[in-house]
Order: sequence, then structure tokens, then C-alpha cells
Amino acid sequence: MRRSDLILSLSRRLLLLLCFFVLGYALTTGLSLIAGKLITGNEAAYLRIITVIQDLIIFILPAIATACLVCRKPAELLALGREPSGVSLLCIAIILTVSIPAMESLIYWNAGLHFPASLADFEAAARQMEATASGLVETLLRSNTGLAGLVLNLMIIGIMAGFSEELLFRGCFQRLLTTGGVNKHVAVWTVAFVFSAFHFQIFGFVPRMLLGAYFGYLLIWTRSIWAPMLAHTLNNSIYVVAAWLQLQHNPGTPLSSDSAGELYPPAVIAISVAATAAALALMYSSNKKRFAKLQGNN
Repeated sequence: MRRSDLILSLSRRLLLLLCFFVLGYALTTGLSLIAGKLITGNEAAYLRIITVIQDLIIFILPAIATACLVCRKPAELLALGREPSGVSLLCIAIILTVSIPAMESLIYWNAGLHFPASLADFEAAARQMEATASGLVETLLRSNTGLAGLVLNLMIIGIMAGFSEELLFRGCFQRLLTTGGVNKHVAVWTVAFVFSAFHFQIFGFVPRMLLGAYFGYLLIWTRSIWAPMLAHTLNNSIYVVAAWLQLQHNPGTPLSSDSAGELYPPAVIAISVAATAAALALMYSSNKKRFAKLQGNN
């Protein structure tokens, strides 16, 4: 994309995005209060409605509105026009599969971190926020353990969340940075940091930031927002399906466990890291060759 296709300075583009985001957040807060008074006695239904409203008003609309106002080619800015290659799609599926032992071990490590004694009150408050967030998700997953509930949760937690969050964070925020002259690596890690911080979960911050960086590099390598959207959707959907299967076999057990990383011995974790790195390298090299070939044909 040429810089002549964009208007306003980078700082003003980012400020515009922030304004739309804050406006959407305020509107969603108001709608949440109204919905809370209208929907009583069914917490799961309330959470599903608010989640959809949040995805639409906080994530999707600000991204689209900002792109339309700052760019003559909004779809190109959001990287909606190009499809990822078949090799990329295969690598995305492989990476999410082989990285499970490594990621769960990282989740276990981050969840087990402790602050100094002087910050004991802060740690207690942070862990309470983690428990509250996990409790809300668990309410959705436990509300309907039938097939209909699985499909509904896949649509809301898997597809809707994956699409909306990637459109805002990678499609709009990251693309505003890279098209504004910011180094692509700085852009990827800046957005990944903000993406993780937005979830307000300190004891899951590191694995979520690494996941955000992975999504960011998918956009850089494939030049298509559909790649990180697919990866994000698959990641969330795997969790939803795993929780659903767990509830089918043992409904009474908690859905989240800080001991998950202990299930994998060091050798399995090492293999997981190596396999993930190999799949990432294949993804990078295949897309590099693909776009070099396209440029050569032009």
C-alpha cells in the first residue's frame, strides 16, 4: 500500500482508532447495564448477548470506521483482499497442534508466578480478576453441554471472537503501525503486548502475548488478515471443544487447571518447541517464495 492512499499522520490515525474504541467501550457498558435489567435469571444468555455486542461495537466497528476514514482503500488496509496459501493453512493447523505441550507448560509457569510479599494485596486482587474472568467463560461452557451448546459456543467464543479481535488488533492497529513507517517487528510486539494487556490477566500475560505475536507474524508473512483470524478461531475452538468433551466425561471437574503443564515431561516439551519452530520456518519460507514468485511474474 502506498502512503498516498492514507490520510492523516500516524499519531492521528491511532488517536482516531482509540476514540472509536473508547466510544464503543462506553456504549457497550451502557448496553450491558440495560441488558442486565432486561435479562434476569439466565446469566449465560446475558453473557452471550453482551459478548456479541462487545465484539461488534468494541472490535469490529472501530476497525472498519477507522479504516474507512483514514484510507482510500479500507479493505486493503485491513488486509482483507488476499487469501492465505494452502501451505499456510496447513502450517497453521500443524502449529496449533504441535505447540500444545509447550504452550500449556508456559501457561502453567505464568500462572504459578508470585509477586514479592510487599505486593501481596496486588497479587490477590490480580488472581481474583483471573478467577472472575475464568468463571464467566466457564458459565458459558457449562450452561448447555449438549450439541446445540457446543455449536453456540463455537460461534461466539471461537469464530466471533477470533474474527473481531484480529480485525481490530492485527487488521487495523498493526496495519496502521506498519503502513505508518513503524518497523514490522516493533509493530508486531507492540500490538501483541497491548492485545495481552487488554485481557487484564497478569497470570496469563506471557503466553497470550506470544500468541498475539504469532498472529501478528502470520499477517506479515501471508499478507492476509484471514490467516491470523483462522489461527485465532482454531485456537479458541480447540479450547471450547476440549472443555465440552471434558464436561461430557466428567461434568464435576473444573475446566481450568494450573497443573496442566505437569502432564508433559521435558522431552515432550522440547519436541513440541522444535516442531513448532520447524512449522513456523516452513510457513515463513513458503510465503517468502510465493511472493517473490508473484513479484517476478509482475
